[in-house]
Amino acid sequence: MDEHLPFLHAICTNPADDLPRLVYADFLEESGDPDQIARAHFIRAQIALTQLHVGSAEFRDTEALQDRLFEMYRDNWVWDLPDVLHRGALPIWRRGFIVFVRMPWDDFVDDERLFETVPLTRMQITEMRTRRGTTTESWDALPYVRRLTHLKLGPNMNRIGLAVFLGDSDEQGTLSSLLLEARSFAALTHLDLGDNTVNRTALAEFILHFEEAAFAPTLKELDLSDIRGLDDAVGNALATARGFESLERLILKRTELSEPVRAMLCRRFGERVVF
Repeated sequence: MDEHLPFLHAICTNPADDLPRLVYADFLEESGDPDQIARAHFIRAQIALTQLHVGSAEFRDTEALQDRLFEMYRDNWVWDLPDVLHRGALPIWRRGFIVFVRMPWDDFVDDERLFETVPLTRMQITEMRTRRGTTTESWDALPYVRRLTHLKLGPNMNRIGLAVFLGDSDEQGTLSSLLLEARSFAALTHLDLGDNTVNRTALAEFILHFEEAAFAPTLKELDLSDIRGLDDAVGNALATARGFESLERLILKRTELSEPVRAMLCRRFGERVVF
């Protein structure tokens, strides 16, 4: 595995660039190992799918090749990947590599190799049992976190996780908001907080201070659907808070906002808001 690390590090450092992936595919094919040759073809096929017209004959043939290779060789390709990728929901592969995983917070902080050898740009944190590693300083110290573009919390995340990410109050006073204070979220384009029970005061404060977040200039989609705690007060905050100028889509499905508040949100966001 050691001879693969320089290629994997190059891919992880430049996750949007196809060239390091294609160079790695050439290296794998030159190995002469059938598993590695199949992986090389898989990488090239998935990259090709991003460039072909969906529905064309070439797209369908390439997609069929991708599916056959994945079904036959996936288990061989993942055996030496971090253990957290072998548990829970299956990860999603794009352009030849795992791009999205779902996992509890504790699994994420337990294995630093996750970001060092896998070019993840999307993740879903399903639960948080402790606050270990959740300070702004510890999060910002992880350089690979800076490439995250998509983050989902939950669904039904526990109070600890929501308090860490959104901020909340307890006997000790107000807890800081990791989402607002961490600088490593600067590449975030999609944030999904939906399907959780959220402290409405914490949510309103998060929205009112949204412009302070590192991702305020880059965020394109904010999903607040199915949030228990999203009331008219939170809706008013959304309609008046600053920092949402770059937002292209605000999703508020299955919320109990009143018609006047919906009308106010429509005046501000126009077709960008979806109920």
